[in-house]
Amino acid sequence: MMVIRTIAALCVVLPVFVADPAEAPAKIAWAMQKFDKHLPGCEAKSVRNCASVQFVYPELTAGPSKGRAEISSAIHDMLLTPIEKGKEPDNAEEFAAQILAHYQMWVKQGGDPQLSWTVERKIDVDLSSANSFSIRLLERVEHGKTRPAKNTVYFNFRPEDGTLIQLSELIRPERMAEFKEIARKHFHNKDEKVPPGEDVKAPGQEFSLPKNFAIERDGLRFRYEEDQVDPHSVRTPEFVVPYSDFRGLLQRGVNLP
Repeated sequence: MMVIRTIAALCVVLPVFVADPAEAPAKIAWAMQKFDKHLPGCEAKSVRNCASVQFVYPELTAGPSKGRAEISSAIHDMLLTPIEKGKEPDNAEEFAAQILAHYQMWVKQGGDPQLSWTVERKIDVDLSSANSFSIRLLERVEHGKTRPAKNTVYFNFRPEDGTLIQLSELIRPERMAEFKEIARKHFHNKDEKVPPGEDVKAPGQEFSLPKNFAIERDGLRFRYEEDQVDPHSVRTPEFVVPYSDFRGLLQRGVNLP
């Protein structure tokens, strides 16, 4: 599988890494990289015929070899996920070429050249420890007059092998209901104006935790999809449950910051 390594080598195939059984647990190190491709119109004072693609992402530079390879592959896939149907791009240059060509065709067929197209994907590292490498994907897509589509997704990887960490692997099954109650209180406490009886749920259903969560330095951050939270509410779609509130609910052997 292709993996983005550096901006100068976006077309290079990543070599296969084999994990050393004797390799001790270690943190993953990284260096941020940036890819930027746009039409000449984006540089003019009066923007016209402008379409752009921008990626900001971590290039993994050290850590367990197998984990580093698997996580790099996942980052590659996040960045190059196609916006529309068609051939899946193999690298950043190909991804950008597809977007820019589509925009130019759209203008040629009558689209307003004063309207810009933008695809931005940024991957930040929230936490790098011996037990978790947690990243946050921020995506912004703007096509003409439509309201920009924004999305935030969290991923928590095991540094040693690159597998994803699930919430069910952190909390003891028999204590999950207790954890949900603790989380519900923190969700409500995000804003005092939120009525204490309201939840992100349908009437008659129990409080539901989102699958989208991040392992951070001080706690677990949960994020709902935008349409799961009432747009007229003062409530935000994210909240944090501090480790100090639930360490006693963790499964045996689980180590968090």
